[in-house]
Amino acid sequence: MNREYFVVDAFASEPFTGNPAAVLLDADGLDDVRMASIAAEFNLSETTFVLPPSEPEAADSGSDAPGLSVRFRWFTPTAEVDMCGHATIAGVHALVETGRIPVKGVGETSVVHIETRSGLLTAYVERIPGAESGRMIWLDLIDPILTPQDLSLDEFADALGLSAGVFDRSLPPIRSQDRDALVFVGDAAALNNARPDFARLMTLLERYDLRGLSLATTNTLTPSINVQSRFFAPTAGINEDAVTGSVHGPLAAYLVQQGSVPVHEGLAGLTCVQGIPDRRAGLVNALVQPLDGGGYAVRIGGRAITAMTGVIVV
Repeated sequence: MNREYFVVDAFASEPFTGNPAAVLLDADGLDDVRMASIAAEFNLSETTFVLPPSEPEAADSGSDAPGLSVRFRWFTPTAEVDMCGHATIAGVHALVETGRIPVKGVGETSVVHIETRSGLLTAYVERIPGAESGRMIWLDLIDPILTPQDLSLDEFADALGLSAGVFDRSLPPIRSQDRDALVFVGDAAALNNARPDFARLMTLLERYDLRGLSLATTNTLTPSINVQSRFFAPTAGINEDAVTGSVHGPLAAYLVQQGSVPVHEGLAGLTCVQGIPDRRAGLVNALVQPLDGGGYAVRIGGRAITAMTGVIVV
């Protein structure tokens, strides 16, 4: 049968910026092997497969807001993953483009409940005032879990093609629940100068049982940007990802935890940029709410735009 697909640039307002993800609508009936083959054929960092929820009555049980319920599965070219932020934004965008999610007026929100391997997610679609077709897609992430991560920074510096002196010692490395290490350098120049030896970096990540490395700085080129970052995940088949939505939950929460971003009336707002130097970059908005008793709730948001559409015969 023919199945419609989209290639969507997430965290982008113009085509061929941000982070591309393939989205295959109506993936019901595909087995794991066929999904893996399709993702390898697209050869993008992630492919989203949209399926009916396995438990429709439970999909929206965590929210008072009724909305569409779906199930997402995400595959890299080499493996299935538990969570992917930019491919979720892309999947919701494709559902909007096909009319499965109605876009309401300014000031109103459409809700999507998403069943995933990492738990239930909720996404919100808002119309941007003054932009006829502009939409912001927000995603409530799983609450970040941050634990200290002891790393040999000298070895990581060598693998990244940097000197050990570039690291920001005021922000020690931290580990997220997704097995990503968050490591900070002193400025944007050091961030952009990183030229990883991916074979060496993969060996280090495997040694520490890490999925990926978020290299970031708070010393950005403009005060309007709170944090700039790059993300490397050669162990997951992605040497460098253009914009990684899921890592911005732990990244934003950590900066609030460390006092790098102020909290006003119980909420902190961050503007984040991630990109591959001289290639692609995208903008991620993050809202962080400190929770009673510790911990943080994080919502990330961004725009998306369709770059390609087509039909796959499987």
